[in-house]
Amino acid sequence: MTHTLNRRGLSEDRQGEEIIVLCMAHRGQKAEKAEAMQKIAETVLKYKPENVIGRPLGLNDETIETMAPMTGVVTAVFTNKKDVERLVDEIKQKRLGISVVLSGLFSDIRDICRCTGLKEHTYHMSLGIFGKTDRVPDEKTLEITTQCGHSLISPSLVEAVLKKMRKEKLSPEEGARMLVKPCACGIGNTKRIEKILREMV
Repeated sequence: MTHTLNRRGLSEDRQGEEIIVLCMAHRGQKAEKAEAMQKIAETVLKYKPENVIGRPLGLNDETIETMAPMTGVVTAVFTNKKDVERLVDEIKQKRLGISVVLSGLFSDIRDICRCTGLKEHTYHMSLGIFGKTDRVPDEKTLEITTQCGHSLISPSLVEAVLKKMRKEKLSPEEGARMLVKPCACGIGNTKRIEKILREMV
């Protein structure tokens, strides 16, 4: 899941702070995997992710479960490593034949795999930003904008939210919810964005 590789600000000092889960049916198998995808969606939602695909658009859990067979994909972000361990173990036991990808700190992913009797088989990592790096936003802004791998959280929106917060027209919680809204994949971590906004203000 290469669109999650450029996230900034995660640290070994704060393990388990952010783990992304992607479950996807092969595009040629969507129809035959429809029931499996619905079960995947039910299972992911059972473990209370911080955010999940469709939620930024206002979809409730029932609608997300209904749409999963049609989209063939479920993405979610978790802030509790133990929840992800239990989720992965349950998906493993169900043997639904759906691809599962975990994204986060290598140490977190290794721990989850070890605890669930699995072994990682592929690693992807970002080499960083090259070119005219003086034109990219400051590091704190990047910690927010890089949470959407499709670049739908803009630096201008971050600045607009900060301005409203400084004028006390917006709370950090409201600001975080506003910033994750464009990221329909549901992988923006509202809890971490709220914390970053407080630091920036």
